[in-house]
Amino acid sequence: MPHSVLAILILLIVVCAFVLQKFPVSVAALLGALAMMAFGILTPSEAISSFGSDAVIMVAGVMVIGNAVFESGLAERLGDAILRFRPAARSERCFMVIILALIAFLSAFMSNTAAVAMFMPLVSSVARASKGRIKKKNLFMAMGIASILGGNCTLAGSTPQLTAQGILENTPGVRTLTFFELAYIGVPLVLLMLFYYATVGATLQEKVFRFPEPVEEGPGREIRENRDAGHKALLSGIILLACMAAFAAGVFSLGTVALLGACLCILTGCITCRKAFQSMDWSTITVLAGAMGFSKGLQKSGAVDLIAERMLALFGGPEANPALMCAALIILASILGNVMSHTATVAVLTPIAISLAAALSTQPITYVIGVVIGSNLAFATPIATPPLTMTLCAGYRFLDYSKVGGALNVVTVLFAAAAIPVIYGL
Repeated sequence: MPHSVLAILILLIVVCAFVLQKFPVSVAALLGALAMMAFGILTPSEAISSFGSDAVIMVAGVMVIGNAVFESGLAERLGDAILRFRPAARSERCFMVIILALIAFLSAFMSNTAAVAMFMPLVSSVARASKGRIKKKNLFMAMGIASILGGNCTLAGSTPQLTAQGILENTPGVRTLTFFELAYIGVPLVLLMLFYYATVGATLQEKVFRFPEPVEEGPGREIRENRDAGHKALLSGIILLACMAAFAAGVFSLGTVALLGACLCILTGCITCRKAFQSMDWSTITVLAGAMGFSKGLQKSGAVDLIAERMLALFGGPEANPALMCAALIILASILGNVMSHTATVAVLTPIAISLAAALSTQPITYVIGVVIGSNLAFATPIATPPLTMTLCAGYRFLDYSKVGGALNVVTVLFAAAAIPVIYGL
């Protein structure tokens, strides 16, 4: 059997594993890479070499920096500052917009899940003290969505773009993403989300969320007052800003900068070495390396070109409209991202996007950005990403996400489909 056919069969099995979620996505991705090796499509060194790639190293380093920002209390202090702003405490919409903007900003540089987890008790406390003016059921879902869209703004913001970066690094003749390149589309999407929730989104929530506000027992949120934590919060903020500057300036590789930042966080006591390793999301690292491995097998076997040829034929062959093809990839990525891991979606579609771009003589990076952004525009279901799943504790039903998050999902996908070809060129 040709290697291209074998690789497609492995891809289909891995995709089924991603969708059914009978075992962890990290295991499915790793088994996909090992299967490519077992059937002779990849050599043993090719199958596991992604664990040492710059993209994987950067993920590990950024995780430590993000967790240091959380552990040092910097992120919590930013949240406390909001509570002192009177208009935010009096108006739910004003409070919501400020919280969403802050979560989106933090999610660009730290774990989306951590950003949401950090603000959940803060919002719960404010809701309890507001005497009904502020309801957490009107904020929790929006917070999850804000973290997803905020993660779209930088290369370190979410795993899908790092997966795409790893695939780009292993594809000859194709350039990689720069650290802030996604911000050109990511920031407008965040602003669109803020406008949505400040206007029609807030109104829609009032109509859809008819269930009673969940009642919590126990004392309100206690604000940390550890005097020794002040300098650690300041140091973690300085290290984060320095890394952002180094990422933008391209002084060293992204992985090198991230590792330097992680080491500085440990050396300055912003986070302990033990905590740095304990809080590391090893599942994300394994998914990233495994996905890069089996994606490499798809490329090497010729399976990617075969799939791209069939997809191209559906849109009129070599004469297909490049902008229409880009829109189709964005829509497909969003649909898949709502029912399976967005990281897995990118791992499957990125090689195909690169091959389609080559066939149409367009810029591969535009199609890859379309796939990355599309996979992250997935908030019509609560199973799309962990930050959104976490918000179920506010009492939402499945269809609540489809009605409120789904409306925003459609708007953002249409905006991205129209804007990405214009912003990045074809």
